[in-house]
Amino acid sequence: MINTRFRTIWIFLISVGIHLILFCGPSCCAEDMWEHVGTYDGVALFRSLEEKEGLLPFKAVAELDVAYDKIVMALVDAESKASWAPKLKATAIHAVPSSNSFEYSEYYETPWPFKDREFLLLGGVLYLDDRILFTAINSPHDNLARADHQLANIERLNFTIIPLSDHKTRVSFEFSGDLGGWIPDFVKNIIQKKWPVRFIQSLKDHIATHPVLETERYLALVKPPFAIPLHP
Repeated sequence: MINTRFRTIWIFLISVGIHLILFCGPSCCAEDMWEHVGTYDGVALFRSLEEKEGLLPFKAVAELDVAYDKIVMALVDAESKASWAPKLKATAIHAVPSSNSFEYSEYYETPWPFKDREFLLLGGVLYLDDRILFTAINSPHDNLARADHQLANIERLNFTIIPLSDHKTRVSFEFSGDLGGWIPDFVKNIIQKKWPVRFIQSLKDHIATHPVLETERYLALVKPPFAIPLHP
């Protein structure tokens, strides 16, 4: 029988390959998949032109006057994420198959009378030639899910960090998933139109107010070197 930890690593490696193909392939990155709907406080919001029934997609892009490594530090600090990420109640790390991969849950508030949502994920931090990619898919270990939460289903979750200079970074947050069960339209609208903007704004504010962000988890990441442009 295959060891559970080995199975987790194997599934993650497969998922990384799939995400790289999707992320780097022309069909996924084509600009005509998304339509710009507006820019709010410096965050450009896009709607999907290929929206599948039952899925809730969004894309948000912003250029932040923040060093790229500070963004990485903030995102891998799961224990502090609930203090700034909108509607996030808590995060639990279930397993760490490797320095750059994690099996974890994020628990989000949903308005009463609907059950709160849980995202049970296999995620990874990929250092590519000119960017860092946070990517995640569903974990196969449903036994880790909480019974008092509705389990969400992820089709795609990519948060891309592109250094433009030492102190300027472009971020792109792309998501598509089924949040599980019925959710009223007004909640869907908040998630698609407001939540990604608030997430990026809250991330920026958290970094600005917390000068010390380096954690043991960040230091343990495998971080291949890459050249940072001198100017945006």
